[in-house]
Amino acid sequence: MTQRRAAEIRGVVQGVGFRPFVARIAEELAVTGTVANTSGSVALEIEGPARALDRFSQRMLLELPEAARIDELRWWRVPPVGDARFTIAESQRGDVALAIPPDLTVCAACLAEIDAPGARRRGYPFTNCTRCGPRFTITRAPPYDRARTSMAAFPMCDACAAEYRDPSDRRCHAQPIACPRCGPKLRLEARDGRIIAVGDAALRDAVTALRRGEIVALKGLGGYQLLVRADDEAAVTRLRARKRRPRKPLALLVASLEEARALARIDDDEARALRDPAGPIVLARRRGDAVAAAVAPGQRRLGLMLPTTPLHALLARGVDAPLVCTSGNVHEEPMCVADADARARLGAIADCFLGHDREILRRADDSVVQLVGGRARTLRAARGLRPRTLALPGVGGPTLALGGHLKQAPALWVDGRVALWPELGDLDTPRARDAMIATIADVEAFLGVRAERVAHDAHPDFATTIWAEQSGRSSIPVWHHHAHVAAVLAEHGRAAALGFAWDGYGRGADAGLWGGETLEVDRRRACRVGHLRSFPLVGGDAAARDGRRALVGLLVAADLELPDDPALRRLAAAASRPGAPRCTSVGRLFDGVAALTGVAARSTYEGEAAMMLEAIAEPGAAPYPFSIAEGALDWRPALSAMLCERDDAALVASRLHATLIAALVEVAARRRAEVVALAGGCFQNALLLGGALDALAERGVEALAPEAVPPGDGGLALGQAWVASGGLSCV
Repeated sequence: MTQRRAAEIRGVVQGVGFRPFVARIAEELAVTGTVANTSGSVALEIEGPARALDRFSQRMLLELPEAARIDELRWWRVPPVGDARFTIAESQRGDVALAIPPDLTVCAACLAEIDAPGARRRGYPFTNCTRCGPRFTITRAPPYDRARTSMAAFPMCDACAAEYRDPSDRRCHAQPIACPRCGPKLRLEARDGRIIAVGDAALRDAVTALRRGEIVALKGLGGYQLLVRADDEAAVTRLRARKRRPRKPLALLVASLEEARALARIDDDEARALRDPAGPIVLARRRGDAVAAAVAPGQRRLGLMLPTTPLHALLARGVDAPLVCTSGNVHEEPMCVADADARARLGAIADCFLGHDREILRRADDSVVQLVGGRARTLRAARGLRPRTLALPGVGGPTLALGGHLKQAPALWVDGRVALWPELGDLDTPRARDAMIATIADVEAFLGVRAERVAHDAHPDFATTIWAEQSGRSSIPVWHHHAHVAAVLAEHGRAAALGFAWDGYGRGADAGLWGGETLEVDRRRACRVGHLRSFPLVGGDAAARDGRRALVGLLVAADLELPDDPALRRLAAAASRPGAPRCTSVGRLFDGVAALTGVAARSTYEGEAAMMLEAIAEPGAAPYPFSIAEGALDWRPALSAMLCERDDAALVASRLHATLIAALVEVAARRRAEVVALAGGCFQNALLLGGALDALAERGVEALAPEAVPPGDGGLALGQAWVASGGLSCV
């Protein structure tokens, strides 16, 4: 008996070859019907014998394209209409556009094609198919169709059009489809905008420039990048000086997994992460000294990425050496996207510009992940991983969540789902704040929703808070550490947990500088039940980069002897005054210990001192003594012991990690916690996170830790949306 069934499918189902995929299954099973993109989902109808329809639904779930993901699937019966065949229908504009395709790294088939002798796309840097290529960064508005992308400026030639229409071709309905005849073209420009070469010659000249040690500004998928040979110490040092980025690690582009293995110890999980369609930067343990020391000073790990586009592959192969591939910006400014802006802002950094004539419509930096506990954990969520939607049940009208001041990344909650946008970066400069405002407008325009409410950090001086309060919308402040824990619960779909929110610091409910908090959180309340014992912290934001300030505060609070240093004694006098600001920050504790041991007295980027300690620490050390009284973790016994061992920085670093893990487990035991959430920037530390997960598991405690959402401030917006949609406003 003939039946007709309709389905609404949500997830990553646009821009990944999903419609041609279901069309092929329908043809093989002699099923008729239609499939179409809508703004928020894929609409599917199938008609035929019940057994064939059952088989169709089974195969659809079991044989998904590699980059596709079904998050929600709803079937219902509709009257048969007697279609003659199965068709891919024109896209429909719906109410809320949440089915947004992220950019996908170049697939193996396209890489093979650009190498194939005689192939019409041999050496073509913009080769793509339904399995790979630009998506989000070239889309003006959903649904995802060529006419709504920056590829609309490139009419398909007859050969590409034939592939586009052929259901058996992997380029069937590949919206960015292109070839040398009809697609975008390369150009190499001098700093003054003069065109040096075009097409294949531009690529050859750029390779030559890189081989000579020159810095090339490359127009990538989501913005400009800066490339230089990673095995050339002088070239890397020159890039750092021009970019004003003295020590922060730089990402490396390698041509293949084999080349990655030559530079780092890549295990199977890391290899899978490197080959993931998202194409993230993956942190892996360094092997040997094949790259310049200036690439990642003081770090054991390197950030490695495989080519994200055919252009990246052609450059990496042509140079035949690892390449630094870092964001095209001056330190602390947003990534350049427009050609003219790139020439203006990067002209003093790059020696030449390798660009093209396809417009980038949306900024997206490279994502960063690390493997901890056998799982890929996101540290920066951007190209390939964002945008992303999650189910988030709740109440209230559409809510825009702004995130924080650092690693700002907005989110929009609508009708039980939240769309997470790529991370923009820090908001310390006017350009960054302008980019934030433009991104907020883009989120709402792209999704077709104007939020009635704005959730934001409770700190009154953040640019996000100021924008929210001036927006004329309902403002919902959320305490910083509440949002950190809420983000973990939201990601894992849990209603409650004992949360450890450890970070640099954020404004607490008492207006203090929190950063080592234990919170009991559920959808009705959030209660502070513990914290790191407080200590004075002189200098506010200056203390985030000057570990000596944290060290002095720790020594003063513990009534321990200060080093014989006039500068430190002046800081101690300020820290000893009544009313001196106090903090409970685990991040600042790391900074103080780094200064005590001489590992890092000052940080040139956020978290540097803690990263330096992590780099020299080893697992399995004995913890220092500590105590817990009335919920406060007293670090003073540990600090006294550290003073006796401070000449052995590696030992102190190892024991510090062990102490924090032991203290966390002890607090969880005293609270009789069954579920624990680990949140905040300190849990970017792989040794700390991995040790805490293992120790909690040994004691039968379920531990929730961030995976798809960063543990630091890049995940705050999800937590803010969870709190706002649950009817809570703050701790």
